[in-house]
Amino acid sequence: MMNLRFGILWPFRNPKFNKVPWVDLYRTHLDLIAESEALGYDNAWLTEHHFVDDGYSPSLLPIAGAISQRTNRIRIGTFLVLLPLQNPIRLAEDSATVDIMSNGRFDLGVGLGYRVKEFDDQGIPAATRGRRLREGIEIMQRLLRDECVTFEGKYNHLKDVQIVPPCVQKPNLPIWIGAIAPKAIERAANMGCHFQVVGPPDMVEMYDGFLSDAGRNPADYNTAQLRWIHVAPSRDQAWETAAQSLHYTASRYAEWFAEANDKP
Repeated sequence: MMNLRFGILWPFRNPKFNKVPWVDLYRTHLDLIAESEALGYDNAWLTEHHFVDDGYSPSLLPIAGAISQRTNRIRIGTFLVLLPLQNPIRLAEDSATVDIMSNGRFDLGVGLGYRVKEFDDQGIPAATRGRRLREGIEIMQRLLRDECVTFEGKYNHLKDVQIVPPCVQKPNLPIWIGAIAPKAIERAANMGCHFQVVGPPDMVEMYDGFLSDAGRNPADYNTAQLRWIHVAPSRDQAWETAAQSLHYTASRYAEWFAEANDKP
């Protein structure tokens, strides 16, 4: 039986055409997230980019911690953290801390990233994204299961590392992977991660097939699908209210994907 849950994505963007003071933006967004829980929404999803002039949220775990103290029921998740730019130990520790603060309501979604500027401007070759992601997920899966981890990889070298305090959720905190390319979707299935869909719905069938090929039961895994929705009394009023913001969002994503010239 399918269990549908509904959430809202919160990018904390502050574009020039609707700009407000940053303190006001963060305060009002946290107020709205708390209100969304009162309205019955199931999830608050956070999303990450860097060096964007509208402030597209670059630091998700502090926001997640703040949400945990303003809510009681809603699940808090990242859709998604750009894992190749992160230290997996630091991310595991921060995730466990948010899980404690929220009493077991945190979901960690990660992905490759695709904006060249986010990698080049930090001296991280974009070509290393896949390997960094695989190593990071393997390390975090073990750390978030409360294991003592020794790991020798290309980008990570750990000796007897165990995070304290551990996360609340047992046997492990849910880890999701966002992906478009079939290779990346297969990676999510092979590593036993839930799937954040950033493309057409038929990608879910592809993911389920990869899960079965890996000897996993698709019924044990979840998918989250992103859809743009705006509700108004009429279609004309909806376009009048949302057209500028929707065009701005879509055009910026199109620009970034064109610059990347590949698929995350």
